[in-house]
Amino acid sequence: MSQKPKDPSEVIELIQDKLPAFYFVFGRAKAETMAADLGAKWDFLYPSEKKLVKQMIREMESDFPDMFLHRDRAVLKKLLLQGIAYHHAGISMPLKRIVEQLYEKRLIWVLFCTETFAAGVNFPAASAVFESCRKWDGREFRKLLNREFFQMAGRAGRRGFDTHGNVFIQIDKEYPEDTGFFNEAQVENVEGRLVISPNTALNLLMWKSDDEINYFLKNNFSAFQRRLRLRECEKHIESIEEFINREAEVFCDDKFSDNCKLSAGQLKQEMKKLKSRRFISETARERIDEIKSILKKLYKKNCNADMCYDAEVNLKKMQQKLNMLYDTKNELIKKADQYVEDFERMKSLLEKLGYIKGQEFLPRGKFALNIHVQEILVTEMVFSGIIEEWPADVVAGILAGIGYIPGKKEFIKAAPYNADLVFDLREQLIDMGVPNEQAIWSNTPGYIAYAWYNGCNFSHLLEVSSLQEGDIISIVRREIDLLRQIEKSAKDNPMLLKKVKDIRKILDRDQMRVLL
Repeated sequence: MSQKPKDPSEVIELIQDKLPAFYFVFGRAKAETMAADLGAKWDFLYPSEKKLVKQMIREMESDFPDMFLHRDRAVLKKLLLQGIAYHHAGISMPLKRIVEQLYEKRLIWVLFCTETFAAGVNFPAASAVFESCRKWDGREFRKLLNREFFQMAGRAGRRGFDTHGNVFIQIDKEYPEDTGFFNEAQVENVEGRLVISPNTALNLLMWKSDDEINYFLKNNFSAFQRRLRLRECEKHIESIEEFINREAEVFCDDKFSDNCKLSAGQLKQEMKKLKSRRFISETARERIDEIKSILKKLYKKNCNADMCYDAEVNLKKMQQKLNMLYDTKNELIKKADQYVEDFERMKSLLEKLGYIKGQEFLPRGKFALNIHVQEILVTEMVFSGIIEEWPADVVAGILAGIGYIPGKKEFIKAAPYNADLVFDLREQLIDMGVPNEQAIWSNTPGYIAYAWYNGCNFSHLLEVSSLQEGDIISIVRREIDLLRQIEKSAKDNPMLLKKVKDIRKILDRDQMRVLL
C-alpha cells in the first residue's frame, strides 16, 4: 500500500521468485519511466544471455538500422540487455517485435506494458503486477471493470511451467476503494452494438431486400440481447407482483381505516401537526380529542399488527423495485425498434444528400459503398473536387485528418497549406444533418503525411511532433488503408484512380511498410 506508485524495484524484490512478470501500467510514459527505474537497480541476465540478446538485436538492426535512434530508445536497448523491457502502442513495429521475440526466448524477466498488450498478444507470465487499478477511460479516472482486470490478470500462469499464476495489486492509499476485490462471477457482459453508418445503410440497400433488411435490423446480436433483457425484466416483474399479492393477503378489511393499527403512525403525525400550531382552533381541539380516542381503541384491539407492519415495509420496498422495473421495461420497449428507426433516419439523410433516390443508387451512393470510415465526408471531398484538383501533397495531408481526434497534449507542426475549404465543407454537412460522429476531421496530423509525401525522413516527423513512432506509423497506415478504399470506388474515374494510387505508393515506404 502506497500513497505514490511504489518503486518497481521494491515490488520485484518481494516477488523475485515469481518471475517473469508483466507489470501493467496505465500510461505509456509511466511504463517507460518505471522500466528505467528498475533498470537502475536490477540486472536479470547472465553474460551468455546478454550475448544472445546482443546477437538478436544486431540481426533486427540489420533490417531496421534506426530502430533505437528515436525518443530515447537507446535506454530500451540497454534495458533489453538487463532482461527488462516496455511495450505499448507508441513504439515502432520492429521494437515491439524484438521485445516479443526476447520474451519468447525467456530473456525478458520484467515487462512493463499497457493493457493493450493483454488484449493483443498471447504471451503468459508467472505473475501479473498491477501498478494501479485506476485508469483514464477518455472521460474520467475510474476503477477497472471486472472484465478488464481478468483480461490482464489472466496472463499470469504459464502452462507447463507454473501450477498457478500470481497476481499482485498495489493499493493506493488515496484511492483504496478503486482497488477492491475483483469477482470473476461478476464479469460484465459483452454488449452487442450495431451502428447504422452510411456504409451500413448503403450496403443493406444494395444487397438486401426490404424483408431481409427488416430481419437483420430486428435480429442482430444487440437486438437479441435487448429482447432477452426484456424477457428477464418481465419475469422479474411477474415474480414481484406475485409476491405483492401474497403479502397483501395478510391485511384485513380494516387496513388503514380508523380501526387499523397501521393508521396509528399517521394519526400521531396528524395530532403532532395540530398541536404545533400557535393558536389551536376549536375544530383542531376536537380532532385532537378524536385522535386520542381512536388511539386508545387501537391499542386495545387484539390483532397481529406486527405481521401487518412487516408486510407493509416489504410491500413498500417491493413496490419501489417494481416501479424501477417498469421504467426499465418501458425503456427497452422504446428501444426495441431503435435500429429500424436509425436505418430509416440514415436512409432519409442519404436521400437528402443525393446518394440514393428510392431504390436507385446515384453516383455519390455508388462511390460511398466502398468507403468504411467517415464515408460521407470522404465522398463529399471527392465530389467537391478537393481530392482530384488539389496538389497531391496537400491531399495527403488533408486525408490524414479523416476520423482523427487529437490528444489533449499532442503537438504537431502546422501544415503549410490552407484547409479552410475542408473546414467549411464539414460545417455544411453538419448543417445538413450529418451527425458529428460521421464528420470527424482534424487538420492536426496534416503535416505528418504532407512532409512524408514530400520525402522528409522519419526523424524529421519525430522532431516536429510530440508523437511516438507507433503513433506516426498509425496515422500514415490509416491513410494508406483509406486510399485503397478510394481506389476501389474510383475505378470509373481514371484520373482520380491514378492520383490516389500514386499518393498511396509514395506514402507506403520505409518505416510505413513495417507490418507485424
